[in-house]
Amino acid sequence: MKTTFIFLFLVVLSLNLGCRKKDAIPLNVKLNLEKEYTKSSSKNDYWNKNQIEEEDLNVPTDSIVEHYYDISIEIENVGDRDIYLWMMSCSWYNNFEINNNYIYFYNPNGCDSNIPELKKIESKSNLTINGTVRRKLKFDYPNENSVYGRQVELTKVGLIIIDDIYEPSREGWLDYFVNIDDKSKYKFIWSNGINLLKDYNQN
Repeated sequence: MKTTFIFLFLVVLSLNLGCRKKDAIPLNVKLNLEKEYTKSSSKNDYWNKNQIEEEDLNVPTDSIVEHYYDISIEIENVGDRDIYLWMMSCSWYNNFEINNNYIYFYNPNGCDSNIPELKKIESKSNLTINGTVRRKLKFDYPNENSVYGRQVELTKVGLIIIDDIYEPSREGWLDYFVNIDDKSKYKFIWSNGINLLKDYNQN
């Protein structure tokens, strides 16, 4: 009886491990901080003025200081098969989620043709994406009634998987937009965390 129980236990355990292995997505996401810097601009600039008015920010000077961070995102295929990911040619950041509410992707450059593209990542290789994120003004210039708790110390990015990574749909335009709009279908691969609040925590 004891032997039968152990045998059944091992069978169930192996099935569970097999399912987990099958469901696992063989991708690693690494977030790197390449450069951090600040820029000063007038609080009366159109973009700044709108943010200040909409969120009732407290900006006591005529200029504001914005915090920027150049980053790279490495997507590594650790599996034995080639992987395919749909991403926009310019707004690739739509395929990523940030784990806090004070950092966001910043893209100052325009684009003449922003279309879904199928990115191929061969087995045991990686795809590197370079971009910029910025800290929201409300974090550095909170209004008088703002109450902040303990901030999320480490910033992470989550790669959004919206399609079959081995046999993606070839109807790129339609299927990409349908799937990216349905957040219930998202699967996330989260990166490591990097500290973008060092200067803030020293205040």
